[in-house]
Amino acid sequence: MSVRKTIAYNTVFNALGRIWEALVGLVLTVYIVHRLGFHGYGLWSIVAVFTGYAALLDFGVSSAFTKYIAQHAARNDARALSAVVSTGLLFYLLLGAVLVAVGWPAIDFFINLVARWLAFLYPDRAAFYNNAAGLATVRTLFRGALLLFALTNCIAPFSSVPTGLQRMGVTNLLSVAASVLKLVATVLFLEAGFGVLGLLYTNAVVLTAFALSSVVIAFRLHPALRVGPRQVTWIALGDLFRFGWRAQIAKLSNLINFQTDRVVVLAVFGNLSLVGLYRAGEELASKVRQLPALVVSAMIPAASDLDTRDEQARLAELYLRSTKYIAVIAVPLTFYAMATADLLVRALFAGQEGLGEAAWVARLLLVGYLANLLPGPGMSIALGKGRAEMAMYAGLISTGCNLGLTVIFVLFARAIGLGQTATLYLIAAATALALLLSTTWFFLALRRHVAVPPGKLLRLSLGWPAVASLPGAAAGIAVAWWLLPVDGRLENLAGAVGVAAVFGPAYGFILRAAPYLDAFDVTFLEHTLHLGRLPGFRWLVGGKHHG
Repeated sequence: MSVRKTIAYNTVFNALGRIWEALVGLVLTVYIVHRLGFHGYGLWSIVAVFTGYAALLDFGVSSAFTKYIAQHAARNDARALSAVVSTGLLFYLLLGAVLVAVGWPAIDFFINLVARWLAFLYPDRAAFYNNAAGLATVRTLFRGALLLFALTNCIAPFSSVPTGLQRMGVTNLLSVAASVLKLVATVLFLEAGFGVLGLLYTNAVVLTAFALSSVVIAFRLHPALRVGPRQVTWIALGDLFRFGWRAQIAKLSNLINFQTDRVVVLAVFGNLSLVGLYRAGEELASKVRQLPALVVSAMIPAASDLDTRDEQARLAELYLRSTKYIAVIAVPLTFYAMATADLLVRALFAGQEGLGEAAWVARLLLVGYLANLLPGPGMSIALGKGRAEMAMYAGLISTGCNLGLTVIFVLFARAIGLGQTATLYLIAAATALALLLSTTWFFLALRRHVAVPPGKLLRLSLGWPAVASLPGAAAGIAVAWWLLPVDGRLENLAGAVGVAAVFGPAYGFILRAAPYLDAFDVTFLEHTLHLGRLPGFRWLVGGKHHG
């Protein structure tokens, strides 16, 4: 199968999987907030941040699996591929044993220290932070999360096999099955009255099923795979570490940019409900970011394959076209979500307090998330070429800027006496600005490795989608203003759907008249992705050639 068709089919499978996961994720978020409130949702989101920080201790080994599995599969080197999987498994078994042995007793000290600190800073909530039963629940959550994290790592070498072999259909089928199980288990545990601990039990059930399935699928897809001590090699370990430690900076960057704001909100305000509210806005923004990102996940194995064959001209074309396809989806989704943020949060979380603040958090983060999406194809190509330092430097820039700007903005807010709401917005703004600065650097730096000028890239990818989004965004702002006094879930949902009904046709009409899609795009979309079967496709491409 050609690289173009491989990426296309993988993208279709990723699209189906991501759309399903996004829908299930939204349903679960709404249900969890309904059952546990923003307080319980905020506590669970802090546990997720803890797991994210624990993941930094693996030296980035997991990020290298897909790269080397794809590389060895392209060369038909079954022995080297088996060495990657076996070495990664042994490494994670040893690392997990160390983390659990050290982390299990340390968690008790950590929980007590943080509780005393928050009780001291916020004496009006001291009774809550000193509650023995509450602390026991938090202790169980963190210890359980640590154990599940150690076990999840051990599955990573096997779950990376389908991705490395570019079998995205299998990967997404497994993810869909896991999401269905997660949905069912979450409802069962929460309805049974387990509270936030039910979310931990759900993850344990899903992990068990996912682990068994991943191991079986890995051996079925690559029958020559062998796993055992004899397959472990120092060469494989060296490859994983050399690639991984630089990619680890990107992992730290993602943690800082997409999760650590919750810890900052807890530290600044000492209020788990406010953490949950911030997380609600963050979740809305992340769902908008999720769909365009599906194109990126299919590209790393293909980029590695092209670079192995030294087909640099095709890499440049891949970079330009894929950025264009991300923009044509990401830009209108971002404009729509920003215009209708109030409608969406009221439709999702009706009855909760502070939803106006959650909507503005989402808007601010959406600006940064759009900036973070656009370099995705370039980042995938850089990783596929083995240039993990590009991700490292971009991560260092966004991480440093985010931390520095957050401190500056919070201190500024305190110095001039800004209230809780304004400070919350400044925390989100720091993240958005940091992502913008990092993206600017990356576009300029990648120019030395892929022959596509940044100005040309942005002009061809962003211009017309932004112009085409303006009429629909104006309609969204008008409807949101009209429904501002209305809190009902159905009314706001109807408003959001109505705006979408205006936004979509207006966007399509302008894009149809614009010189955005050329003959190559039309042929690719119609014959490779088979979008010609969709209603309205031929109208959208207009008179452009499609053979």
